[in-house]
Amino acid sequence: TALQRNPGSSSGDGRIQISLSSLITCLLVIAFSISLIGLAFQFIAVHRIDNQSNDHINNTGAAALIRGGASAELESAKTNKKATIAYTVTITGCSEKHNSAKEATSLITQGAAVLQHSIHLAHSSSNYDYQMYAFVHPAATSCSVNALQRLGYQVLIRNTPLDTSDIATKFLRENIDKASCCGAKEFLKLYAYTLKEPVAVILDLDSLVLRPMDALFDVMLMEEKEYGGGDEMRKKKLLNQLPIHRNTRDDHDGVTATLYNKRVDTFYTKDYNMINPGGEKYAGVQGGFLMLRPDEDTFAEYIDLVLQGNYIEGRGWGGKYGYFFGGAQVQGLCSYYFGEIHPDKGVELNRCRINQMADAPRFDMNMKEERYRDARGKCRDGRKECEDCRETELKDILSVHFTLCGKPWQCVGFMDPDSLCSKLHSEWFRIRRSMEESTRDDNTDGNESQLLPRPKKLGGAGSYRPEIYHGYCTGVGERSYIPLTI
Repeated sequence: TALQRNPGSSSGDGRIQISLSSLITCLLVIAFSISLIGLAFQFIAVHRIDNQSNDHINNTGAAALIRGGASAELESAKTNKKATIAYTVTITGCSEKHNSAKEATSLITQGAAVLQHSIHLAHSSSNYDYQMYAFVHPAATSCSVNALQRLGYQVLIRNTPLDTSDIATKFLRENIDKASCCGAKEFLKLYAYTLKEPVAVILDLDSLVLRPMDALFDVMLMEEKEYGGGDEMRKKKLLNQLPIHRNTRDDHDGVTATLYNKRVDTFYTKDYNMINPGGEKYAGVQGGFLMLRPDEDTFAEYIDLVLQGNYIEGRGWGGKYGYFFGGAQVQGLCSYYFGEIHPDKGVELNRCRINQMADAPRFDMNMKEERYRDARGKCRDGRKECEDCRETELKDILSVHFTLCGKPWQCVGFMDPDSLCSKLHSEWFRIRRSMEESTRDDNTDGNESQLLPRPKKLGGAGSYRPEIYHGYCTGVGERSYIPLTI
């Protein structure tokens, strides 16, 4: 026993003597118990830290988990990134007049899923992480929220950021909701200015990102001290990489030099297809792409501009900007903002490289209207020489906007197989297949036919132009499209 009486004690007082072996055993038990308690506390602390980290896991890591990625991919996702870039889309309604709720959800899913995966692929070779956001109007929640959340979007329910009845001028107040597809709801896009990330990119659901845009992010995130001083060689190298829209003199060095001492708050492209000859200076900013620096004051300034209502009937914002389809909303407002209010804050990009729509660069020679008499064959953007975006190499395109080429899920039938539109549609479907393959259920034992349509022989499902549609179209038209499900 550990404790015993000593029978040889001369005093006979019954005092207890502790044996040496018993004492050692007791100390070992105590030490072992203390070690166990320490390990327990260490496990609890590490577990809490891991849980806190998971609450803020970046999209690259989240995508790896959603796609059932291996631990190597997850470890790669944890590598040090420069910053997180916000990508935003806007859902303003469910198109009740044209689609059932189920059809609306499916259409939103097609664009949102492939766009998200294209961004994921682009950022797999980027120095930046990304976060997907969706600004959803209350009228669109029933057809969009669940699908967007399942795709990894952070859904932010937002109402129109202004009350149209507060617009100061009668014409804009009474007509702003009658223009374009979405009326004043389109101003939901401006909520990108309220995000916490250092850079936000506004995109439409019918867009696609093909390559990293790190050169643009790098310039926007140059430290303040780098403007007007610092490492001139580094700045010049960064600026020379930018796909900038050149002015009428086609002066590469002149345009780049003007950026040396300029803080860039926004990159944008313009839509020269919406203007009359001579109006290129007032062309609208294309609403399907804006890369901006979030700022609450800028957001408030935009809202104030709309409420002031300086939109003149038949002439546009400030009497110059926005007399075209959608001009009363974001496209015209931003053109007015960067053309008249703050010309120093934005930089126009080459629309053949960014937000590529495969548009014709010149006015048609066959235009019969008198207003086109002197413009036939001339560049729409006012330059003497202009690049034909329809001939741009696929490898040089960073992002795409499916406007003139039609939507991929419409299974367009008129395209020349060698045209850029055909190549861009093929890229969309290639990325769709990549997404589905990366999310394939392991229980299928590699049998992709359970999830992915394969091009069949002529007459079979998915046989229509498989070189473009990768087995997802059975014929021409939206009803021939095999929808993606999540």
